Amino acid sequence: MERLINEFIDKLPRRETTKETYLKALREFAKWLKGGLPEALTTYDIQQYKESLVSKNLSPTSLSTYLTSVRRLYEYLISIGIVTENPAKRVKGSSRPHRHLRSYLKIDEVKTLLNAIDLSSPAGLRDSAMINLMVRCGLSEIEIVRSNVGDVKVKGGNQVIFVQGKSKDKKNEYVKLTQEVQEVIERYLESRRTNNKDEPLIWGVGNRAKGERITTRAIRERVNYYLKNAGIKRKGITPYSLRHTAALLAIESGAAISEVKKMLRHKTVDSTLVYFEEVEELKKKDNI
Repeated sequence: MERLINEFIDKLPRRETTKETYLKALREFAKWLKGGLPEALTTYDIQQYKESLVSKNLSPTSLSTYLTSVRRLYEYLISIGIVTENPAKRVKGSSRPHRHLRSYLKIDEVKTLLNAIDLSSPAGLRDSAMINLMVRCGLSEIEIVRSNVGDVKVKGGNQVIFVQGKSKDKKNEYVKLTQEVQEVIERYLESRRTNNKDEPLIWGVGNRAKGERITTRAIRERVNYYLKNAGIKRKGITPYSLRHTAALLAIESGAAISEVKKMLRHKTVDSTLVYFEEVEELKKKDNI
């Protein structure tokens, strides 16, 4: 069984991160088989396997992933002539995993959005730093609001920003900054006359708010302004879409599940897997 699984994974036309997920799921299937052969199983047997997974209190996303991996394995076994039917075909997961209500920006739209920002003014540099943190690093609005200049630090040889999210009382989580984000933040801070570590990283909007902390309302207004100005504002695209887009960009660049999970500060891997599944669906749509 291990040999068949490894052969299937090697020939699977998916990213390494997806292969890792399938491998983990199929090893669980092999463990359940207890040395049995997949060609001897019926739909009833696969249903029994599903019930064993349900008893483990898996999330709908994990359950669907485990059963999908088994269906894909049988598709492979059919292609090499080991079996003639797929007993897992009619055994579905539970309710469809949660999908995000907000949509994503395409890669070319991210470029259009960033290019719509006038970098010749301090306000433009501020907005560029803010939007880059959201669309490249996945920071939420409240994390932007609570960020101070001193939260940008070096850890493990990498420049990071420590964040304090919703319902959090400490800044004990951090996100690695990409080179592009590092550069735009440095340029923004250089445009300010004072950069005390306790100052807000992103200043408020308007002359009266200079030096004060930006608000979530102001963030939404600025992001929506640029989305409209860039001609990419549409149904489903909101300021929160930038965080979703950050996950998409990370996955497209080959980030592992653990890396995306850390970037988005998810408590469980199930929340992160939703993004990987959505990326796979987007690829299928693009191929149609």
